[in-house]
Amino acid sequence: MFRFRIVSIFLICLINQALKAQSGIEGQLIIDTTIWRPIAYLSIIPDLEKLYSMSNDMIIDAVDIDASGKFSFNTRYFPQEDNLFRIHVAKKSDPPASLNIGGREENYFFIVANNQTHIIVKDFNNQEFIKNVSVKGYYPNDVIKQVNEVTGYLDSTSIDGSFIKNDLIKSAVFEKLRIIADTCSNPVVSLYAIYKGDFEKNYSINQQFYEDFLNKWRQNKSSYFEAFRKKIPATNSVPLAFAVIVAFTSLLAGFFICLIVLVLLKKKNNIVQDLSIQERKIYSLVLEGKSNKEIADTLMIELSTVKSHLSSIYAKLNISSRKDILNLNLNK
Repeated sequence: MFRFRIVSIFLICLINQALKAQSGIEGQLIIDTTIWRPIAYLSIIPDLEKLYSMSNDMIIDAVDIDASGKFSFNTRYFPQEDNLFRIHVAKKSDPPASLNIGGREENYFFIVANNQTHIIVKDFNNQEFIKNVSVKGYYPNDVIKQVNEVTGYLDSTSIDGSFIKNDLIKSAVFEKLRIIADTCSNPVVSLYAIYKGDFEKNYSINQQFYEDFLNKWRQNKSSYFEAFRKKIPATNSVPLAFAVIVAFTSLLAGFFICLIVLVLLKKKNNIVQDLSIQERKIYSLVLEGKSNKEIADTLMIELSTVKSHLSSIYAKLNISSRKDILNLNLNK
């Protein structure tokens, strides 16, 4: 019996060592080395509020990408529990801690991993850099991809779509993300879906959902959930009569807000009704504070084309500068 226990312990140790030996992140990224550094950078995301933050302190490893695009990270020093990581590359003209968010030159993707996982990364698309990265070997990354595909529908909404249509698309996307968060068994991915669903703006509308979500994961003490809990207001029970009054007041306020929105939309439509579809897109991006280069990158057009459209917008709206566009938007 004693010998059997010794053999069993020995076998368990061998299995654990074998698993650790197989752990790691390896893959292949197709990059143009005349533009991009042949280096893959690995960052740990300490708080999901910092999904798109970047600093040198966040980078925990950097490895070479060889001539065939292959790279490999050792993950034995990772924590035992799942964490969210980001892999990115940087342009030769940019510092290593640089993120390009959105557009054709988006340079990063997220993965979930721990010190036991063995993950295979492959980029299948030369035309759209890092847009079609496949992450295999650990199932939570399949859900990460699903979340990213769902949120991708938000990018398809634009100024040439009606206000109602865009609002319906956003509502459907956020509802789908809440369903993913509610049904996902991995806490990190579940919370990732919550953050991608812009929960801070939707909390008041779906308060009960977020309270139930926190209750479901009440035993989870990770830094991710501790940070999330601080963003959710403490719930207090209120008398039914008070709740009814609040609900009725909110209904009236909602009615008047709808009336105001309809009036504002009518005014906005009068301002831009003479603009072409492309001019409307550029008009919207100017309102967001985008520079000519950022507009060109977002719409994937030449800088000279942006300038030409702006000249046309100025003429149609009888204005002479970007400042006039912003003033029109404030006064409409």
